[in-house]
Amino acid sequence: MKKYRFVIVCSNGASYDLNRESSFYPVGLGATMVYDLPELLRKGWTPVRETMMGGGGNVTAAYSLVVLEKESEAIAEAVEA
Repeated sequence: MKKYRFVIVCSNGASYDLNRESSFYPVGLGATMVYDLPELLRKGWTPVRETMMGGGGNVTAAYSLVVLEKESEAIAEAVEA
């Protein structure tokens, strides 16, 4: 079974895993720079889809949504006695 994660990637190099407990604030609006994508790639997650870069408003950076997938470890079923 596959698992999926969603990451917002910013044109300035920051990336934010949407599984975090905290809210996402665009960099440049007082947010702390976070770099989640490289760590997820090191842990075996693979990018499968992404949206085009886009932005809007007063923010000078562009953003994209990246979908990552990973094969989940199979949990061995209990052997009946």
